Amino acid sequence: MVAAVAGGESGLDSWGDFLKKEYRRPIFFCALIAIAPIAYGYDGTYFTSLLETPVFVRQFGDIIEGEPAISSGDQSLWVSIIQVGEVVGSLAAGPIGDYSGRKGGLLSAIILLAIGVVLQMIIVGSGALLTVGRLIAGAGIGIISNAAPLYLSEIPPVEIRGACVSSWQLMLAIGQVIGACVGLGAHTLESTASWRIPVGINLVWVVLLFGVLFIVPESPRWLLYRGHEAKAERALKKIHAGSDYQDSLVQEQLAILNKSREEEAESSSSVSRWSDLWKNPVERRKFIATVGILVSQQISGVQFIFSYTTTFFTLVGLKDTFVITIIVDCIEVLGVIASFFVVNRFGRRPLLLYTGIFMLITLLVVGCLGAVAGQGTRFEPYLADHPAFGKAVAAMICLYVFAFNVAWGPLAWVVAAEMSTGRNRQKHLSIGTALFWVSAWAVTFTLPYLFRPDQAGLGPMIGFVYSLGALASLLFVYFFIPETIGRTLEEINFMMEARIPTRQWKDFDLATVVAKDEKKGTRGTTEHVETAPGATSAGTRPEKPRTRRFETSFLNSKKANEAEAIAESP
Repeated sequence: MVAAVAGGESGLDSWGDFLKKEYRRPIFFCALIAIAPIAYGYDGTYFTSLLETPVFVRQFGDIIEGEPAISSGDQSLWVSIIQVGEVVGSLAAGPIGDYSGRKGGLLSAIILLAIGVVLQMIIVGSGALLTVGRLIAGAGIGIISNAAPLYLSEIPPVEIRGACVSSWQLMLAIGQVIGACVGLGAHTLESTASWRIPVGINLVWVVLLFGVLFIVPESPRWLLYRGHEAKAERALKKIHAGSDYQDSLVQEQLAILNKSREEEAESSSSVSRWSDLWKNPVERRKFIATVGILVSQQISGVQFIFSYTTTFFTLVGLKDTFVITIIVDCIEVLGVIASFFVVNRFGRRPLLLYTGIFMLITLLVVGCLGAVAGQGTRFEPYLADHPAFGKAVAAMICLYVFAFNVAWGPLAWVVAAEMSTGRNRQKHLSIGTALFWVSAWAVTFTLPYLFRPDQAGLGPMIGFVYSLGALASLLFVYFFIPETIGRTLEEINFMMEARIPTRQWKDFDLATVVAKDEKKGTRGTTEHVETAPGATSAGTRPEKPRTRRFETSFLNSKKANEAEAIAESP
C-alpha cells in the first residue's frame, strides 16, 4: 500500500502555509467548485421566507378562517419535496459520476437546477408546478451534494484537504445568509417580484457553475481509475502549475494513484460493484461509516433550523423574525470559520464528540423550556405572560447552530469523503448522500405537524425529539468513526484493508508497522525514504522533517490481519 506518513497531525505549521505556491492552484480550483453548495444553502432560507411573504401566501395559499394562509400539508410538501428530489439526484449521481466524472455530474446538476427554477416561476399560483419545479431542482442539488465533496477531497494535497472539504459547509452557510437577506429585502414587495426574485436568483448559481466547468480540471483520480493516464497527468500538471516542483509532484501522485489501483486490483477486483458495499467486509465498513456520519448529521434536527427558522421564531412570539433569521445564519458562518482554527488542535473525532454533547444539552434545554410553557391552549397565554421566553429559546438555538457548524456541519462531509475511499467511493457517497437527504426529508416533512399549534402542538418540546437523535449520533461517532486527520486517502484505504480498530487510528504508526513488516520479510519490497529537514536533491521538492514515504503490498486478508496484530502488540 502507498501512504505518506507526515510528521505532525495536519502537515501545516501555520496558516501562512496555505499561501505556499504548491497549494495556490488546488485552493483556487476548490474555491471555484465551492460555489456549488451556495445553491443548497440558499434554497433553505429563501424558501422559508416565502412562507411568510404576503403576496406568495395570497397567490399559493388557501383561505383558512377567513384569512389567506398556507396549510400544514402544503407547507410540508413544498419544503420537503426538494429533499425527495435530492434523494433521487444522489442515487443518480453514482452512475452519472462513474461514467462522466465529477465535472459531468456537476453539468447534469446545473441543467436540472435551471429547469426546476424556471418551472417554479412561469405560472402564478400553480402549486402543482411549484412542487414539480422544486422536485427537479432538488435532483440537481442532490447530484451537487455528491459530486462537489468528492471533487473537493480529490484535488488538494492531504495537508489542506480538510479545509477544502470544510469549505462546503462554509459556502453553504454563506448561501443561507444570502437567502435570508434576499427574503428580508423582497418579502414586502407588493407584486410577484416578492417571490419571483428570490426564486430566480438560483439561476445566478447555474450561470456561475457553468463557467467554472470551463476552468477547473477533471479529477485525476477518476481519470486514472477510468484508464485515462495521459489525461490524468495533464490534469495534475494543471493543478500543480504554480509549484516550483511541478514535475516531481505530478510523478509522485501518479505513482501513488497507480500503485493504489494496482494493489486494489490484486487484493480484490478493479471492477466497481454495488454488491461489494454489503458483501465485502472492508467495503461494508466504509459504507457504514460514510452513510452513518451523514445521517447522524441530520437526525439531531438541524433541518428544523435550516428550513423553518422564520416560521418557528414567529411561533415562539419573537418580532423581526427575518432579521433574527439573518443573525442565526451569520452565526452559522462564524461557526464554520471557527472550525478551521480548532479542528487541527482537537482532530475530527474528538471535535464531533465534544460539540455533539453540547448540542445535546442545548436541545434538552429547548425541550425543557417548551415543557414549562405547555402545549395546545396553554402555550399562547404563557407567551403573553413571559415575553422573554422566545428570547431564551432563540439563544439556545443560536448556541446549537454555532456548535453544529464548528464540527458537525463541515466535518460530516469531510469524514464521509475520507471514509469512502477506493474503487467504490462514488457509490459509497452516492448512497450516503441519498440517505442524508432521506433523513433531511423526514425532519422537514414532519416538523409542521409536530410544532404547529393546530397539529401536535409540541412547540419547543421538539427539542426532546431531536435530543434522541443527537444521542444516537454521539454513540455512532464513538464506535464507528476513526480519527483521520493527516492521513492520505491511500493511507485511509490501507487502514481499512488492515482492519485497524476504530479507537486505535489516532495512535496507529504506519511507519513502524511497515518497518517491522520488512524486517520480518513478510511483505515483499518496501521502499523507505527519509529526508533531513530542508534537504533537497535535483528534481525533487523539500520534505518536512520526519516525513517518510513507504510503499508495500498487502495482497490478501491474511497479511492485512498480520498488520493488525502488529498494531495491537506492545
